[in-house]
Amino acid sequence: MPKEKLPSSINAEEIEDSNSESTTETEQSSEVERDPRVESLAIPLARDYAEKNYKKREDGTFEPAWRGVNGEKQYKGKSPEQIAEEEGITVEEARSRVIDIANQPYNEYSEYWKGQNRGGAEFLIGLLDEKGAEAIAEADPSDNETREEYGNRIHDNWLERNSWAKDPNYGDPVLAQPYNNLPANEQQKDIDQLVVLQTWLKGEQEKNHKRQLTYKKIASAAVNLNNVKL
Repeated sequence: MPKEKLPSSINAEEIEDSNSESTTETEQSSEVERDPRVESLAIPLARDYAEKNYKKREDGTFEPAWRGVNGEKQYKGKSPEQIAEEEGITVEEARSRVIDIANQPYNEYSEYWKGQNRGGAEFLIGLLDEKGAEAIAEADPSDNETREEYGNRIHDNWLERNSWAKDPNYGDPVLAQPYNNLPANEQQKDIDQLVVLQTWLKGEQEKNHKRQLTYKKIASAAVNLNNVKL
């Protein structure tokens, strides 16, 4: 059986309704208008990273991954209790300075951390529009050529958005390398983003197919109703 031809891309309007609960009305009015596909993809990107990079506890939660709400380096890995003790402030005040990116849901992320996920999602949506849905859906993440092509582009984009990695004082010389020179586990993090994009795309196509079937049923029912009246 020949493969069903896929649309060149998922249209932004097609997922606007399903993504409407991602931000509050206040946030929507204050934010710059953005492609709703970006926010829709940013959510599973954040979830996938947590699942694959943080140790899971018996109760299903993850070991905390504390970060400064605005990416402050001095707060990385420090709990509110530690910060309170070090800075002589209340634990409640310290909680306003950090976020547990392993356990807090995306909609509770600070704008800084939402932005980190949006940046990757924006690039992947751009890649989807450039390559087309069919090419993305059929890309084989286990194929060396595919891994090199997409891995290089995804990692290069990450470096563009995270110039700190190349800083001689506090950067990360490992992450500052080109994709081909990265350790295998770091290369896989880039490829994982391609897999998340493929999974998200499949889900959006299925929702779009169901929506089209619903529209056809409604149209058919309307025609039948008109015929009865005639």
